[in-house]
Amino acid sequence: MKINHIIRITILVTAGLWLASCEKIFDELAIHPNQQDVNGFYTNPENINLGIIGIYSYITAPRAMGASGLGLICNRGDEGSARSDYASPGQYTSALTPSYYTIVQPYQLLYTAMAQACQMIEVIPGVDFKSEAQKNAYLGEAYFLRAWCHFFLLTNYRNILLMDRKPESARDFRPQAEPEAVWELIVADLIQAKGLLPPKGYWDTAYPGRATSGAAAAMLGKAYLYRSGIEKYYGNSSATYYDEAAAAFDEVISGRHGTYSLVDYSWNFDVAHENNDESVFEFQFLGDAVNTSFNPGLPESGVWKDPRGFYPPNTDKGNTAQDQVMHEWVYQAFIHSKDADGRTDSRMFGTLIFDDSSSDILARAGDRVTVFDGKTYGETYGKKGFGLSNVKAAKYKSAGRKWLDWDLPTVDPGNKMYFYYQRAHGVNFRYIRYADVLLMYAEAVVSGGRQGSLTPLEAVNRVRARSGVDMPPLPTVDRAAIENERILELTGEGHRYFDLLRWGKVAQRFRELEATDPDFKQYGMSAYLGFQEGRDEWLPIPLDEVEGNPYITANNPGW
Repeated sequence: MKINHIIRITILVTAGLWLASCEKIFDELAIHPNQQDVNGFYTNPENINLGIIGIYSYITAPRAMGASGLGLICNRGDEGSARSDYASPGQYTSALTPSYYTIVQPYQLLYTAMAQACQMIEVIPGVDFKSEAQKNAYLGEAYFLRAWCHFFLLTNYRNILLMDRKPESARDFRPQAEPEAVWELIVADLIQAKGLLPPKGYWDTAYPGRATSGAAAAMLGKAYLYRSGIEKYYGNSSATYYDEAAAAFDEVISGRHGTYSLVDYSWNFDVAHENNDESVFEFQFLGDAVNTSFNPGLPESGVWKDPRGFYPPNTDKGNTAQDQVMHEWVYQAFIHSKDADGRTDSRMFGTLIFDDSSSDILARAGDRVTVFDGKTYGETYGKKGFGLSNVKAAKYKSAGRKWLDWDLPTVDPGNKMYFYYQRAHGVNFRYIRYADVLLMYAEAVVSGGRQGSLTPLEAVNRVRARSGVDMPPLPTVDRAAIENERILELTGEGHRYFDLLRWGKVAQRFRELEATDPDFKQYGMSAYLGFQEGRDEWLPIPLDEVEGNPYITANNPGW
């Protein structure tokens, strides 16, 4: 692997930039006499803090989780189709290649983040702190973020390189690691992080979204749960970790790391209620129409979240063709979810854009669909529905509404902070919600894990009984019930593909929908070629990595 370690000291972050390139200019920059040497910079708590913030900055850069990475995890599943470059890898078209930029960029930037995390892990123990708790908190963040990056890369790219130490030079090539070795590092890092990180409430409000011991416990449970399923179906291990998963989730549920609670469902997807009591770990974004450059990892890129691939079909007022629709089965799943009075599950209104005047819908008082400028579905689309946008969109009954700032006007008020300006959206991405913890806990126990403070039925019914949802309790719960509840609770949040993957159902599910739904994955920039079993379970390793690393002799299977 071509590695260059560049130290950039900026007003926002001081971080080591690790890139897959060995151009001479980068080697020269690494030893430039006018740049402060990294060993002389990370010597006090203030600069350590900058280094830790740098890790977050690489992860939330637009070309990582701000756009490319988010597009990967939210569009690869069976939920919807989108006309966007960021959604393209999830459309399984000819554009899906090892050199496609939304595949390359997250890969590179997350390795950059991991290199920075390694550096922090190595230097923090030697720095004097007045507060041991603060020192442990920073070190815990580095372990947590290194584990998170490995988790993202492993579950998307599978045969990845292990970043367990800081790169020594531009030619510090690494071989691909066995997935089991990566899982072991993820688990070890998260255990370290859980012991070092502070509980919920420690971080000052000036630093929202920083990792806590609760986030580490939830992420540890998630790693155990995913490992148990993924390796069963795609690896060589029959070992399961459901006891460990259930125990980690139960630490969060029982309040060992602070008190988490379920809030109004819609609060999880807007700007006004970011970092609420349901948030276990969320990535921070900010609408930013001032900084207009797009350089990954640099302050002028900002930390906005790109809405391309999330917009609903546009009316004649719209100015993009980068919208999204949801497939019929998602619509039907919500239609069939009724409360005790036969009224439509309120979560449908927080998840989808749809015609709520349809005879399919029996809404509760206060539930209604609003679209642009607060207008109703009928006021927005009229009798044509999504057909007002284009002929293809007319075939679909719903679109997603999560991760968009619906308070933004559609007309520029003069500061570019309007709905169709891509840099204006700053909705935080709630990566782990307490509801997800409850459902993952229930799954772990139903799969054979040791029960903790709740029964699986109690955990699922807590999610259903949240304020504003108030769905009737299930009388019993099994794996199928949990799978269905995850659809109703988590659609559009980037979990669905990985649910199918760890359940061993992804190829089967795509074949089923390809055979029964003529519009499945048909709303894209180019023709859907079909999900290829034995290949499309994993993204390809970026071509530059394959060609530049002498240890890598072939790409992932099928690529």
